[in-house]
Amino acid sequence: MCKCLLDESTPLGGAEAVASRDVLPTAFVPRHYNIWLAPDLESFKYDGAVTIDLDVTEDTDAITLNAKKLNVINGTITVDGETQTASKIWYDTEKEEVTYQFDDMIGAGSKAKFHTEFTGIHNDALAGFYRSSYNDTEGNKKFLVVTQFEACDARQAFPCFDEPGLKATFDSTLVVDAELTALSNMNEISSVEFVNHAGKKVKEVKFATTPLMSTYLVAYAVGDFEFIETTATPKFPAAAKPIQVRLFTVKGLISQGAFALDKAARTLEYFSEYFDAEYPLPKSDLLAVPDFGAGAMENWGLVTYRNTALLVDEEKSTIRSKKGVAYVVAHELAHQWFGNLVTMQWWNDLWLNEGFATFVGWLAVDHLFPEWDIWTGYITGTLSGALNLDALRSSHPIDVAVKSALEVGQIFDAISYMKGSSIIRMLNDFLGGQVFMDGVRTYLQEFKYKNTVTADLWKHLAQSSGLDIPTLMYAWTQETGYPLITVESEVYDDDAKTLTVTLSQSRFLSGGELKPEEDTVTWWVPLTVVSHLTAKTGATKHVLSEKKGTITFPYDASENAFWKLNDKASGVYRVKYTDAQITSIGHILQTTPSAFSVGDRVQFLSDSYSLASAGLGGLNTALNFIKFLESESDYNVLSQITGSLGTLRAATFNEPDSVKDGIKALGRRVFSKHVEALGYEFVDGEDYWNRLKRSLAIEAAADSGDADVIEALRTRFDLFAAGDAKALHPELRSIAYRTVLSNATIETSRHYFDAVLEIYKNPATVAAEKSGALAALGSVSNLEIVKEWLDTTVWDKDLVKTQDFGTAIAGVRSNPHSVATKDLLWTWFQENWDRFDERFPQKASLGGVFSISTSGQIGEEFAVKVEKWAAGEGLDEEGVAKRKKDVVGFKRALDNVLESIRTRTRFLALHRESLDAWVKESL
Repeated sequence: MCKCLLDESTPLGGAEAVASRDVLPTAFVPRHYNIWLAPDLESFKYDGAVTIDLDVTEDTDAITLNAKKLNVINGTITVDGETQTASKIWYDTEKEEVTYQFDDMIGAGSKAKFHTEFTGIHNDALAGFYRSSYNDTEGNKKFLVVTQFEACDARQAFPCFDEPGLKATFDSTLVVDAELTALSNMNEISSVEFVNHAGKKVKEVKFATTPLMSTYLVAYAVGDFEFIETTATPKFPAAAKPIQVRLFTVKGLISQGAFALDKAARTLEYFSEYFDAEYPLPKSDLLAVPDFGAGAMENWGLVTYRNTALLVDEEKSTIRSKKGVAYVVAHELAHQWFGNLVTMQWWNDLWLNEGFATFVGWLAVDHLFPEWDIWTGYITGTLSGALNLDALRSSHPIDVAVKSALEVGQIFDAISYMKGSSIIRMLNDFLGGQVFMDGVRTYLQEFKYKNTVTADLWKHLAQSSGLDIPTLMYAWTQETGYPLITVESEVYDDDAKTLTVTLSQSRFLSGGELKPEEDTVTWWVPLTVVSHLTAKTGATKHVLSEKKGTITFPYDASENAFWKLNDKASGVYRVKYTDAQITSIGHILQTTPSAFSVGDRVQFLSDSYSLASAGLGGLNTALNFIKFLESESDYNVLSQITGSLGTLRAATFNEPDSVKDGIKALGRRVFSKHVEALGYEFVDGEDYWNRLKRSLAIEAAADSGDADVIEALRTRFDLFAAGDAKALHPELRSIAYRTVLSNATIETSRHYFDAVLEIYKNPATVAAEKSGALAALGSVSNLEIVKEWLDTTVWDKDLVKTQDFGTAIAGVRSNPHSVATKDLLWTWFQENWDRFDERFPQKASLGGVFSISTSGQIGEEFAVKVEKWAAGEGLDEEGVAKRKKDVVGFKRALDNVLESIRTRTRFLALHRESLDAWVKESL
């Protein structure tokens, strides 16, 4: 076992990583900002000024701040009543810095007040102090302005010390049109109207002073908003005060905010108790933004959300939409404590924010909706996402070195969120919820209004548990990947009624072919064992802390005896059983599947497919498990089957029709019977699981080519498009859109495409349904329409917002009818490379578009093409050498895509013959 004893003052990642960061000079430390901004919703140019109170720590004659795309006008610094004006100001655009040079030295130990004035722009790049457009209830185009500063874009709004470790307090003043609403982190303390120099009636709105906080959490919004409000009344801690909770939207949408507002208030109450810490602000605002790059942003006191992540129409929104909104609201409000009150020191510890908020976000949803069985669904969603990405060689550690602002965007991925959350869930389950919560509470108390590193959290969990958590968790955060636990042998002791099992651990790679130099890490693996005796004794807990070890647990040799690892998939690892155990497990799945929990059945399906991908198991095992569970009734297990079949269909798109038809036949075998049993009608007050299962079964059966289901959806869609809103229930609309488009004939494809496009354009269509319609358009069966869609329509910013660009092209990637669409998408991406610089100045967003445009492909030949494209190899049509592409902002996405393509290619090479044989023999 690797042991690393960490000094509590040393950030994980090491001193060398800290020294290599591109950070500001350390001569000044900010204490307080006074920010004045005058946003303009017509010219989209604004004036600003900022005064910063500073501690001077070193003798210096210059001050360097972060600034990006700002025009700095002047700069002064005042020390002991003496003011200097900057004699020279210059920019370093690569480092996103501005330096103010002064003639006289500023002495260490003094207090200084720095002031600068500047102008900026309200860009449309979804970063900084940007503009967002929408159509009002009368169809008129209108604008609002709002901020998005995480990770490093406060510098686009005002010059500042834009690093998470440099906390300060903030006073903010906004000068806005008199009829508009201005919002910020804190409550408004004054509003004074006057006529400005242009003769326009405006108001100067001042906000209360914030607590100590990082610049990326500062927030502003100005627009023609309406709101609803309620009050959260926490019962714990005892001194907790009521919290004003408001939800804002542009006018016309506020009726869709009631669900999220109520859940926000209840979540604030829950977290006040869970953290045993009072929410520190007087109000909590939630704002729906029409254009938003992420799902939501946890700005302290003013959380901003994409419309689809906050708004729910009680009559038209799906149960999945409600679940998604409940989770995103909970995730962002968790940050108010874990991230805002206590903040990571540097971006390498991003996972401290995001992994924890992901875990407790689901914890809150489980508290509010226990009937949703959140933690079983977590396995097919969050845990699965973590295991899939972290099985790549091109993955990265949770605690990843981040040198500069340009690199930060790339780690907002499944590792920081999903793997981070999964290891926290694993630790919570192993320690016990109370012990874990006790450690979190003391951590928050010690570090409130401060910055921390991972070791600080481990220290408090060690104190609450009495275990050496820093050592136990080191490999989980500092190393890439996770273990495969292999069952080597088992020995039954009939006298003692125990079973001793020998286990080994090695790194799991989905591409297989693990090399010795890739298998040097030893994880501390918390093991839970469930057996046929579990109902009597409960799952047993063990730890594997060496490359090979044994565990012993109660067991007997009764008929149908069984045992398995990783009860309810609480551990972040996969398991490889012996062939004899696989046979036994398969028999039980076929005869008495309920002997295993839902989570266990899900994990059998997931592990068996992944082991086949890595060449460590047969694909026939994974397919047989699906076949054995063809009578499965649980939604979560059916969801996992859908995922496995979808992944297999995506990998075999270029295989013979006999193979593709066989995979579809397996899908119909599992799902068509559920459609027949459940039908197409949704009843008010119906069981939550029936609603989910019906829509899942209909979608899976349609994707599997069930002609009756396809025709039923087409018939209902025709009636719906003709004006019968009741013909197609909201739960089925997005499914129907994609089904009718992908199954349209050449003659009918234009008709259906135009019909779905009109639904998308209709302002009365709710946000989540609009997203479903947009995603469906690329799946149309007519290649000419697909090309038209890519070449013209998706570039219309009024029709397809930048935030939705990836959604618009995702349907093309998954288009089921033409191999040519995948090649078309890749050609389109290359041809439009220069246009992407304008559309996506944030390179991490471009990485998402690149991934969509390439990840559906397969074959070594295509992977080499992508590598050559990125390297700029070859000549263009005019014989000029191609230039190397600037992929720095999405290098991780590039590496992930290339490895995924090669992994699927190897998977098919390994299993092509057995897949063909299985289809012929088993269906």
